[in-house]
Amino acid sequence: FFSASWSSSSSSSLTKGEGGEITNAATSADGVVGLPIDFDVSSKIEGNESQIVTIELEPNQVLRAESGAMMYMTEGVTMETTTGGGMSAGFKRMMTGQNAFISDYRYDGEPGTKGLVALGTDFPSKIIRLDVKDYGGKIVCQKGALLCASHTINIEMEFAKKMTAGFFGGEGFVLQSLTGDGDVFVKAGGTLIRRDLGDGEILRISSGCLVGFSNGVEYDIQMMPGIKNAMFGGEGLFVTTLTGPGTVWLQGQPPSRMISEIASRVPGGGLGLALPIPGMGGGGGGDSEGGEGESEGTST
Repeated sequence: FFSASWSSSSSSSLTKGEGGEITNAATSADGVVGLPIDFDVSSKIEGNESQIVTIELEPNQVLRAESGAMMYMTEGVTMETTTGGGMSAGFKRMMTGQNAFISDYRYDGEPGTKGLVALGTDFPSKIIRLDVKDYGGKIVCQKGALLCASHTINIEMEFAKKMTAGFFGGEGFVLQSLTGDGDVFVKAGGTLIRRDLGDGEILRISSGCLVGFSNGVEYDIQMMPGIKNAMFGGEGLFVTTLTGPGTVWLQGQPPSRMISEIASRVPGGGLGLALPIPGMGGGGGGDSEGGEGESEGTST
């Protein structure tokens, strides 16, 4: 991979006073200043098949989240929507599958009080929290996988080295690279699976099932072996190949797969109702007229 970044490095080393409180502020690459969040005690992932994350904010702590993800926020929490570094940064975020705008949540309450922010996903998903420094300082994700993060995390564009990986990989030519000092919350459709690969160990997966991988994992696309497998196996002509060492995260129900399945079952490819519902219309015009005719015939 080679990356094209639109953010510089940021610093968020923790400094605590005599009472154990965090006294220093961290500045993001686009100039947002806030106190770091201790997600070990301040975050809670709730739900089973469709999860949400609730994050507790102390005064002047800042959480950066995908635009449109908020479920609720309590009194004292303010939201500021920005492009995270200008229109150029917003455009590059769109290239990675995210919204052009991001939302920064800051708690402006009195010392000793706390605010809450709850975030949800746009698709039934599992949510996982990852500390970027635990994975070599970098995590690469599929487009749109990021839900929220420390405000000091840098979101960069990651390009596949080989053009085949971009055009035939199912996840596009551009991926997300998450670097910096802090935590990220990543979403995955269906069951979330983690695989730790040894040095040189190879894992071949259906491209849509990829959520992300840690620094050091090599990403490539290979032709599906066997003509019958490629033509009739249902997995397409190409599979994603991941080579260790490193960690890989997979999803059991890619959103694109479910959307395709739902679309294939909509009559005529439309979005109308397949069956008539009393008082709400729906169904075919011929069936409706036929039904009325039978009713009139019975009454006479």
